[in-house]
Amino acid sequence: MEKNIIRKLSIIFAGLAGLFAALEIFLNNGTFGEKTGRISLVIMGAAAFVFIIYYVIRGRLYKKLDAWLLFLFLLFAFIVTWAYYGFSVHLFTPRVYYLWSLFIFLYCAARVMEKPEPVVKAFSLAYVPATCVIGIYILIHATLTLREAIPGSDRILGCFRVGRLCGLGNANTMAYYCLTAIMLSIYGVVKGKKVEKIFYGIATAVLWFLMGMNDSRTMNYALAFTLAAFLFVLTLRYLAKKGTKKIVRILAAIAVSAAAALSAVLLFMVPTHIYRASVSVAAKASGDQQMLDNVELIYERNLGDVETLTDRGLVWEKSVELIFKTPRRALLGISVKSAEVVNGVYEGRHDITMPFAHTMLLEVFRRMGLIGLIIWVALLIIWCRNGIVRSFAPDQDLGLVYLMAAAAGVLLTGITELGPYVLSVAMGVPYLFFLCCGIAMRDGDNEKTDLS
Repeated sequence: MEKNIIRKLSIIFAGLAGLFAALEIFLNNGTFGEKTGRISLVIMGAAAFVFIIYYVIRGRLYKKLDAWLLFLFLLFAFIVTWAYYGFSVHLFTPRVYYLWSLFIFLYCAARVMEKPEPVVKAFSLAYVPATCVIGIYILIHATLTLREAIPGSDRILGCFRVGRLCGLGNANTMAYYCLTAIMLSIYGVVKGKKVEKIFYGIATAVLWFLMGMNDSRTMNYALAFTLAAFLFVLTLRYLAKKGTKKIVRILAAIAVSAAAALSAVLLFMVPTHIYRASVSVAAKASGDQQMLDNVELIYERNLGDVETLTDRGLVWEKSVELIFKTPRRALLGISVKSAEVVNGVYEGRHDITMPFAHTMLLEVFRRMGLIGLIIWVALLIIWCRNGIVRSFAPDQDLGLVYLMAAAAGVLLTGITELGPYVLSVAMGVPYLFFLCCGIAMRDGDNEKTDLS
């Protein structure tokens, strides 16, 4: 009886976490009032902490290495913050603690519950439609700004900047939200019932269009990699059942996954053309020359353009310099609470600063020092190993295989962005990543791994 009640409460809370994740930017920037975001985050984080304690005890997670590493990671973050700022009430106020409580709740629930699929479904059912509605509104708002001589630049509610659709902060942030939602939508198509497949199929199409308009190559490549990894495993399994030779299976799987990845990347270049043509037709029909002129400034970026990567390289170089500025910084980092940015990236332009190192591992190193980085990398190694083993297990559930591929795609975003490591605004992906990792770590002692 107790387990059933907690199970139902966990599913409901997972749905609330999904809705919170979708609305997080609006809560964080004071759209609903300055205190609303903070209060809602504290309440959600505190509730998540209670669930975590329950699952740690029930699932005997205190006997698991990964659970201890997670605990040590957050404990070390707290100790470093204490070392830098002294003991005060402000030690308990950084958003990162409350956000990570939500991530770890999803991790623990997915790992310990008899069947993790209801948690994934509840989170998806709240997150996906909310993200779709917000994304459509942003696109409409951005379109209306094209009627102005100097288009408005509301980077929360929607605008176009440098040819890209921006919303929820900027184009990459919005792309993060869309990436998470589209990954969850594809999961719904793979595992859902007939009505769910139709709903998530429509959501996938909407999110594909929005992601294409964001023109975020990192997110596009991450999703392409997810689809490629998923199809790689499926092709191997299919040909193995046909009795095909191993070398032929591997070569065929590589060819299928490469074709899928390339097709996915190219497909994300299509929405911009569709949008520009559609708006141009409407502008010509209404005689709106201003909109016609402005829509021509919206363009898709060249896939071979390496300028962005070159800029990232400059950020990485400066971040390494700042990390090793003193032995203390190299060992302990600057803490999760520090407001320090990466400055001096561009020679002669000290006014241009970066809020983070633009790569996950360097940002962990910068914030948590070498000790924190070692703990984080150890966690990633454990999760990746289990995810790969689970994915290639014979006759493994398709839903689990897909979620492992999605986790790999999310991790890939950490090359040029923060990936699943966040400090203030989650941007969707860490929720999905921790869900997937929790499923990957199910040890089967008293749990079922079938997601059907």
